[in-house]
Amino acid sequence: MDKKFFDEYFSNDEDCDEDEAIKDKGEGQGKTFTKGFLTALAICLTAIGASVWTTVKNVNSYLNPQITVTQTDGSDTDNDVSFVVDDAPVNANVSGVKKDSESSGYLNDKVVFTFEPINHGEIINQYSETPVFNATLNDYRAHTGIDYQADVDDKVRAMSGGVVTNIYYDEMYGNTVVVKHSDAVESYYCGLAKTALVQKGEVIEAGTFVGTVYAIPCETAGKAHVHVGVKENGKWTDPQRFMKNSDKD
Repeated sequence: MDKKFFDEYFSNDEDCDEDEAIKDKGEGQGKTFTKGFLTALAICLTAIGASVWTTVKNVNSYLNPQITVTQTDGSDTDNDVSFVVDDAPVNANVSGVKKDSESSGYLNDKVVFTFEPINHGEIINQYSETPVFNATLNDYRAHTGIDYQADVDDKVRAMSGGVVTNIYYDEMYGNTVVVKHSDAVESYYCGLAKTALVQKGEVIEAGTFVGTVYAIPCETAGKAHVHVGVKENGKWTDPQRFMKNSDKD
């Protein structure tokens, strides 16, 4: 092969250019495919991450629900709206209650109930640790207080002097006012109307009106009444043990 033919043959770049174009096209397709694949993968991973986050957030919300309580100013007298629940502790300084006075019902550190919660109210259900039939719930259970028959809106008295330590709503016993009479004894007045007649932290005398009769959710069957309970050292006990002239210990 002479030099002239050799130079002419290899100086023709058309075949080479065509080969390069095919090669470049192939590389371009490879690059395009790679970028598209990575983009789709990124979108999928983002969607999966968002789904996992939403699921975890929903599960956490279910296991740890946030409860919002709306406080009222007490001006609305609609009894369908219950007391705002307030569990903030009160320093029940029972030493501030007048002692050595029959009118206060706080005698020499011994609690004596000198007032009935309802004036001349008839007792329709006694305290009972033995299960008794509950017509509202249709079952048998202990009755941890005394029920005094009353009319709706009748005023309820504190049986002894003390400090109002809590005012709250209970799903079973309705609106409740708690009065602490000593370090060991406190009384519960349940089934009251929305508006209390005392304030949390207030020192009151025996006979002070704490609220008015409304309804007790777990005792709606039968006559209207107020449910009064007493705890001694944190345990329910018969309120009549503390009644003046009671023959119970």
